[in-house]
Amino acid sequence: LQITVTVEADSSMLGNVVAAKTRTRRRKQPQRASTSTATHNTSTVSAAAAAAATAKSPAHATMGKKVLNNNTSSNKSRAKAGKERVESHKITEYFQPRRSERKTGKQIEVETTIKIEEAIISGSCEDDLIVYTDECKGRGVRAGRAYSKNELVVEYKGDMIDYETAKVREEEYGRDHSIGSYMYFFKHRNKHWCVDATKESPYKGRLVNHSALRPNMKTKVIEAGGTHHLILVAKRDIDADEELLYDYGDRTPATVAQNPWLINS
Repeated sequence: LQITVTVEADSSMLGNVVAAKTRTRRRKQPQRASTSTATHNTSTVSAAAAAAATAKSPAHATMGKKVLNNNTSSNKSRAKAGKERVESHKITEYFQPRRSERKTGKQIEVETTIKIEEAIISGSCEDDLIVYTDECKGRGVRAGRAYSKNELVVEYKGDMIDYETAKVREEEYGRDHSIGSYMYFFKHRNKHWCVDATKESPYKGRLVNHSALRPNMKTKVIEAGGTHHLILVAKRDIDADEELLYDYGDRTPATVAQNPWLINS
């Protein structure tokens, strides 16, 4: 069997084709060559011809050399190195990971605290309250909008004084029965304090009425602006126009005897 091949290629490509022809001529019975051998030789020549045609284009010259010389040790090394580089890629190089927008409990707590501090310092929480007059209770406060549970409603604002000073003032106020009870005693950082809101002021927190049976707010101490504040937060969800109430918390027998509404309302 004789095969004549005309190939335009470099010396390495021609060498592969000549080697293929030489191996074919050495067979004892070339006329009875097996189908598999003929197929092998034909595919070899076809591959060489295809590579040679591709090599005519400068842009594909290097690629053509790699196809014909894929049995050399250097090409094996390059192929192995290429394989390792592919395996080392991370999926995140092609697809950006989706970042969760869900916030942790700590993040929510910090954001809530910041909002409360801003509202306290600016006094903006006062704008959402409606002062009204009740025939039995006198003045009271209604919600100007809906509030969610644990949301700041208003600060109980007045003079922040220590316990000793507050007791002296309480005795003075007790001599005048026309003065209502606007003093709120509480404990913060192992020290007793009092917010004295007795003096008339535009702050609405001092006008919120008491309820031991159906309060919708509770008191809380928070630090903001370099000092601590006594605030009222929603104990549950509050509807717009709903009366705002919280438990004054005074259960001393003498006080309850004079003010039975502290436990009945």
